Amino acid sequence: LFESFMGGNGDAFSDLFGGGRAAGGGRNPFERGSRRSSKRPSSRRGSGNDLDEVNYQVQGGDMSYPNGIPVKLINVAGRQNGMEGKIVGRNAHRYRVRLKNNALVEVGGRNVQQIVEEATLYGLQSRPELNGQTVRLVNFDQANGKYQGFLDGSDGPQLIRPQNVILPPHTRVRIAGLVNRPEFNGEVATILSYSKAEMKYSIQLGGRELKIPNRNVFAG
Repeated sequence: LFESFMGGNGDAFSDLFGGGRAAGGGRNPFERGSRRSSKRPSSRRGSGNDLDEVNYQVQGGDMSYPNGIPVKLINVAGRQNGMEGKIVGRNAHRYRVRLKNNALVEVGGRNVQQIVEEATLYGLQSRPELNGQTVRLVNFDQANGKYQGFLDGSDGPQLIRPQNVILPPHTRVRIAGLVNRPEFNGEVATILSYSKAEMKYSIQLGGRELKIPNRNVFAG
């Protein structure tokens, strides 16, 4: 049987992509037509509910990426920082990554960022014509709680909230913002499937299968 975690009370999709600016300083074009609410975000906790505003700045163990996962190098010295490649193996606690230029490097777990190739936009209200489009997620900023994602034909990355994308099966994620089961925050899990009716993922966490709102996981 699945354990099911309830989401917050707010309208998870009312904030479009979450506004803000994408990398490079340009205004996020997906803000167009949106208005800032005069209401402050609710911080109330319901019985078994999660916080309306999720704190994604959680700590946890290695994401334990399997071979074949596309990644980007982060926080490494030199020209290789920001380069993309695929994990091809491990050496103790370090990943072997084959870069697109065919170079083979070894880096620690904190120096790779998973790239999600086949995420799907979902729940957008101000730009509903984009719902269902595929987006490539290249980074997640835990401080502001948004992905950098590229749509086909886009010139630069857009800022996207976790509740506005559906991650594909096998994506490695970290759990955040649970109030009813805080001991799971920071844990690493694998996406099994997504239910649009429930707006929840089925995830594999160790030997357990859980159901969790999409806002409470992020691809790290």
